[in-house]
Amino acid sequence: MRSGRRTLLALLAAVVATGALGSCSGAPAGDRDDVVTADPVIYPLSLRYPGIEVVADVPYGREPLQRLDVCLPPDSAPDTTATPTATPRPSPSVSPSPSGSDVATEGPADGGAGRDARADRPRDGRPAVMLVHGGSWSHGDKATAAYRAVCQYLASEGFVTVNIDYRLAPTDPFPAGLDDARRALDWVFRPTTLQTYDIDPDRVGLFGGSAGGNLVAMLAVTDHESAAWAAGDRIRAVVDLSGPTDLTTRSTEPDGVSASFQRKQLLYLGCRSHEDCPAAQAASPGHHVTDETAPFFVGHSTAEFIPLWESQEFVATLREHDVPVTFVAVEGTAHSIAQLDRAMSERVVAFLRDRLR
Repeated sequence: MRSGRRTLLALLAAVVATGALGSCSGAPAGDRDDVVTADPVIYPLSLRYPGIEVVADVPYGREPLQRLDVCLPPDSAPDTTATPTATPRPSPSVSPSPSGSDVATEGPADGGAGRDARADRPRDGRPAVMLVHGGSWSHGDKATAAYRAVCQYLASEGFVTVNIDYRLAPTDPFPAGLDDARRALDWVFRPTTLQTYDIDPDRVGLFGGSAGGNLVAMLAVTDHESAAWAAGDRIRAVVDLSGPTDLTTRSTEPDGVSASFQRKQLLYLGCRSHEDCPAAQAASPGHHVTDETAPFFVGHSTAEFIPLWESQEFVATLREHDVPVTFVAVEGTAHSIAQLDRAMSERVVAFLRDRLR
């Protein structure tokens, strides 16, 4: 194991090298690398949100965990606190899910009308961010104090923020959680949702921490395969804090995750070993990046339990595909949204404002 000083020196050298590459004329616009220190206080938790309404436990599917909260900016109209009515759609066909349960196969988020229906949707609405909690894919909750505070903080900065729950392993292994995250994102793009919460469908981003970071990264790198993409909807920005990006045998090497976290990965993947687990690559965002992938903000601490190299290699892969990336390495052990001191919170908001403007 390297000492913290050697790790930081190696990181600084890597940042200098990637910064030099980022200055080349062929680099994606907006690329940036920084090494920062963080205060121990999660900034969103330190604030009060008297003007932020939260519409709680809105269903986006039939399962008990397919629920979400909507945190509304202070300028929201009174009627936006209502739960949107369902959009009339053809009866969904039901097919077996790889996770072992039946899921409804629905059409595009505009009810199947394709691009023509987009002409009638709002274009002067507000930006929106879908927030996905962490918890090793096996626990966690949108309503915990930390994630509720992040939801309210983003709303206070002008983003309609959709904070989701999703099915958890080992009861529902991969791809159940990812399927739920996609279903929730399709809910965001529904015309009734856009109208109710005054959302501009061309200004939708994602934010996830830890396992949630993995899920939002997976949504982004596979976005071009979705029905929403075919209908003209796009993820415009992604914030990933400490997301595991390589769940293959690479993560089990000496510089990889701990044995206990390897077991959590296997429970999520539904596998007995990483050596015989096709789901491991399927669930690893670094293996699916394309030149269609949305811009990323990646934050990762230098000495946390998800190895720094996972984000470093993911960032390198994104840049190989000309995807703009802001990469911030945070000195210390802060994991996921624990990185969000005031300066880091403001960095995230600045990135989202820039990409969702």
